[in-house]
Amino acid sequence: MDNNKADNKIWLGFIGGGMLATILGFCALDLAPGGAAAPVFGVMLLLTGGMLSCLAGAVGMAGMLAWLPGMAQAEHANLQGNANKS
Repeated sequence: MDNNKADNKIWLGFIGGGMLATILGFCALDLAPGGAAAPVFGVMLLLTGGMLSCLAGAVGMAGMLAWLPGMAQAEHANLQGNANKS
């Protein structure tokens, strides 16, 4: 059960880090001058990386909580396989 709590914190960390990167990207977008190309590239990386991190965290959290179809059966089979090994 402790492993489940640790996995939960990892996925929440992905989501929180992605939100932080996205917020920093939007803040940098407001501060970037209109003609500068390098800050725009950095802002694009922050925005897309942050959103992809949030997406990865959300999909991981949904899979861990068996909200995705078929994941509950796979997790149940994995638990049974581990119990048989012990």
